[in-house]
Amino acid sequence: MSDSIPSSLPTPDTDDCAREPIHIPGSVQPHGVLFVLATERLEILQVSASAADLIGRDPAALAGTAFLEIVPPDARGPVERLVREAATTYVNPFRVPVAVGDEVRFFDGIVHILESGETVVELENDPAFPHQGHESTEGLDNYLQIVHRSLAQLSGVCNARDIAAVMAREVKTFTGFDRVMIYRFAADYHGVVIAEAVEPEMEPYMDLHYPASDIPPQARALYLKNPVRLLQDVHATPVPLVPALHPATGAPLDMSRAVLRSMSPIHVQYLKNMGVASSLSISLVVDGKLWGLIACHHRTPRFVSYAIRATACLYAIVMSAQLKAKQASLENLRMSSARRMALDLITGLKDYADPVGSLGETLPALRDLFKADGAAVLSLQGIRSEGSAPEDLELLSLRQQLEKHRDQGIVITHEASTLFPSLAEGLPRAAGLVAIHLGEHAWLVVFRDEAVKRVKWAGDPTNAKFRDESGVLSPRSSFAAWQETVRGQAMPWPDSTTVLTTEVRAGILELVRKRNILLERSNQDLRRFAGIIAHEVKNQLQSGMMALSLLEYKSESTAPEVAQLAGLASRSLGNLAKFTNDMLEFSETEMNSTIEDIDFAEMAREIVDQLHMSGRTEGAVIQIMSLPRIRGPKSQMHHLLSNLLRNALTHARSESKNLHIEIGARADETHGTVIYVRDDGRGIPSEKRDKIFEYFFSDRGGETKGTGIGLAFCAQVVQRLGHRMWVESEVQEGSTFYFSVSPADESPQQG
Repeated sequence: MSDSIPSSLPTPDTDDCAREPIHIPGSVQPHGVLFVLATERLEILQVSASAADLIGRDPAALAGTAFLEIVPPDARGPVERLVREAATTYVNPFRVPVAVGDEVRFFDGIVHILESGETVVELENDPAFPHQGHESTEGLDNYLQIVHRSLAQLSGVCNARDIAAVMAREVKTFTGFDRVMIYRFAADYHGVVIAEAVEPEMEPYMDLHYPASDIPPQARALYLKNPVRLLQDVHATPVPLVPALHPATGAPLDMSRAVLRSMSPIHVQYLKNMGVASSLSISLVVDGKLWGLIACHHRTPRFVSYAIRATACLYAIVMSAQLKAKQASLENLRMSSARRMALDLITGLKDYADPVGSLGETLPALRDLFKADGAAVLSLQGIRSEGSAPEDLELLSLRQQLEKHRDQGIVITHEASTLFPSLAEGLPRAAGLVAIHLGEHAWLVVFRDEAVKRVKWAGDPTNAKFRDESGVLSPRSSFAAWQETVRGQAMPWPDSTTVLTTEVRAGILELVRKRNILLERSNQDLRRFAGIIAHEVKNQLQSGMMALSLLEYKSESTAPEVAQLAGLASRSLGNLAKFTNDMLEFSETEMNSTIEDIDFAEMAREIVDQLHMSGRTEGAVIQIMSLPRIRGPKSQMHHLLSNLLRNALTHARSESKNLHIEIGARADETHGTVIYVRDDGRGIPSEKRDKIFEYFFSDRGGETKGTGIGLAFCAQVVQRLGHRMWVESEVQEGSTFYFSVSPADESPQQG
């Protein structure tokens, strides 16, 4: 009994077991005779040593002779035809009479062709009845009966365990084995008994788990090549081939498809340790992959004819198709329901101006959709969670870790702490997660709580194989139930989760794309309209300003009151002209939004040089710190930084000291890469900080008033890129404007 958290189960000996060349054992089970024939002449190249006992022939003397010489003369023609046809037709098995002294013994003949071109003929019979052959019709009769019975029992059944229970009962009935188990492989290839038909006095193995090393990779590969494997007697001594190696190639015989192939000594000892004297294994293959096995065990040696084995194989093929069809039907029902829920959820987002930002309203529905315990939306605009989800600080850390997976678009795991170690501290919450990348730095995540499992193993899986005192690799000897408590995992997500997640992501991103197209068209129309109006107003203002200036000049000496009024009107029109210039600059800059790599340090130097040349930096020092390369629309980012610097030079100056401005960057835990513009000037009163990014709010402080467009435009540029802009300030201590950016791949450069 163990209560430890499981780690990977392979032992140091597992690799040795996986390297065992089980397809070239060089020996066969002694209840049959194997011949390797030159296909054209049917001349014997190799034969198993069992020929001496079973057909009374010296195996060494048979080499180089014709195979048909062991067949009575009157049967040679039919046998030759069957041998030549069996490998490419469904003749197997066929009756082969063999002259043994003065009598004739009948064997089941099974033929296949090697990739190298030789013909392999195997003769086998029940050791208890050596003089009898088996009629092939017994397999066909059994097949029709059991398939009919099984399909009738499966009406309305979709659960894999219920289907497996039918298989176990039927296979036990027609094979006569003491125990028949349906053994299903997990994703990591460890297996679990999901159904069992067993004699009442025998210990049940239902729901026991077996480590993947019990059936190593090369054994699983052979189960696909040769789906039926009989071990007639675990205590029988295998017999070698004569000669041991192919006489022409000097290579061992590939017995991947041989029915008499002897078994791995490790596997034979494994069965002995279980108290099994004979076994039959039948592959269950779904979609070309090994889904599981029908494993049959008997307490005494047991021979099963090839016809019955072929029946079992055909039955397994039909039932594998049933497994696939029933599970597909169930999965289709689940997916149909999930798709309806997903469609309702995505359709509901159409009513929102910001689909990603509004996902917080749909988190309960998302939990239902994914059968999850919690959900969250993570973005630069903030975090919103629902149900059993990590705390906000943990979610901030998770968002940063998820950025490493943004190219995948989707992350699905029921062991979240292995990918995101920070989540381990929050267990039992967020043991499993599904994360969906929604563009830029936004993620939609659903969580499942830890599901503590108690797994019953057939013996201690950490001691699945060991070396004895002589260094020989051996299987475990104890199969007593060994319980392990598995922690840190959630219930696995269904196989359909990938499809469902992909569809949800595509639906949300399509909404975002369409919304952005409409928004961009609207913005373009507004910008064009603003540009047209501003241009027209600017043209009309020029003549009025000239007339007022002339009137002010002419009236200074003759009519001071008129001159004063003309000056006031001229200054008002000047402010209006400045406003129209800003509107024109805004509309023209917004038109160019191509995303590209930007050397922000170089851009900062260019802007500062322009400000120096215009004389606007008099009485101020601008320092450029280390700045990164970023991605964004170059003209807009240029206007953004220029506007922030001009804003500081205009509004932050103090009469008592020179102004110091610093342009730099930092890594922020919440927002990623952040660029800042800091000044040590007047600062911004707290009551005005919340309004400073609103359009047409221009009362920052100081004598010079702005138009109220610049900072609002800067904030909009940043927000449209999926980032955030904010300000921190203290009166008389200065202000710092921050905005997050998307860094390019290159490292920061010194300004």
